[in-house]
Amino acid sequence: MILLDRHIAFRFLVNFITLFCLIFIFIVSVDVVLQFDSFVEAASRAVEQERFSSTSIATLMAILDFHGPRVFQSFSFLVGLVSVAAAGFTLSQMQRSRELVAMLAAGIPLQRVAVIIFLMACLLNLLQVVNQEFVIPRLAPVLLREHGQILSRTSSEFSVVMTRDARDNLFSGRMLDANRGVIDDMLVLTRDADGTAERRISAPRAVWNADGFWELESGIAIDRVGRDEGSMQSQQVIERFETDLSPHSLLVRRDQERAQMLSTRQIGALREDAATTSGRLARIMWTRIGGVGVNLLVLLLILPNFLCRLPGPLLLQSVKCAAIGVPVLLLSVLVMLLPVSGVSPALMALLPTAVLIPVSFWRLAALKS
Repeated sequence: MILLDRHIAFRFLVNFITLFCLIFIFIVSVDVVLQFDSFVEAASRAVEQERFSSTSIATLMAILDFHGPRVFQSFSFLVGLVSVAAAGFTLSQMQRSRELVAMLAAGIPLQRVAVIIFLMACLLNLLQVVNQEFVIPRLAPVLLREHGQILSRTSSEFSVVMTRDARDNLFSGRMLDANRGVIDDMLVLTRDADGTAERRISAPRAVWNADGFWELESGIAIDRVGRDEGSMQSQQVIERFETDLSPHSLLVRRDQERAQMLSTRQIGALREDAATTSGRLARIMWTRIGGVGVNLLVLLLILPNFLCRLPGPLLLQSVKCAAIGVPVLLLSVLVMLLPVSGVSPALMALLPTAVLIPVSFWRLAALKS
């Protein structure tokens, strides 16, 4: 019996790895084809900096540098869907080779196969939890890179999109080095009570002062007079700009945007910051718990389609599996992420699991073996 269990588990894991690799390679191939110029440009810059000896090697390393860490991110997204597909392939192979018939003839119930596949899926989801809590947070700065930052050695630098401060000003910058407290190409729009821009402040470089302001280098301020677009005063030199948007505050806001890549402990720390939206962060935390339940229960939901006493048409079984599994997975994710006013994020995240528990176990209990 132990030998049979190992055989089923091994076949399921091999199918999972094979399907995951094929999907990941397809994703990488599409991105490389669409962004090939970006990879070549990054490779050329690296060769000019004498980091690589040839453009071909540099291009290959650029692809590996950009997409290599995304294996873990893709695993996080695909573990549920690929588990369902791997279970279908495993049972189809066993049905085609009449292994399920042989098991029934030996007095082994089909539920035994379901238990082994379910345990392997539990193991994969456990790996996903470890991946989400310990691996992805460490790789988050690398995963957030855009194609213009391929082969970049720095991870503390990021662009600042238009961000509102406590005075309702709009603050942005081409690149912020949070460790050094330096921002390049800073742009600030100060607004009146109606939200209309009344002053435009720009500086090629600014340095954060611990007293609560940015020291501008060659800063220029242009004031608006009246409502007309062309009614501007002459340029004025400005040396500082006071705001609550320190490098730390901007880093915290960026972390809120990348909260999906943070660990539960880091999200908990973000929720204590007044600048963040705790409801959205709570939804992310509870969705991780509900996601594991949905992955496992959808797997149980589709297993009876393949666990048949007599060999049947595999195409029809596969179509039924896809018709049940894929919509249920997508609908569950939609419900878990849907913000509903007055409803706890925990309730929305756990609702699909609560609905799927009786349905999945009823399907498995009704299995004729």
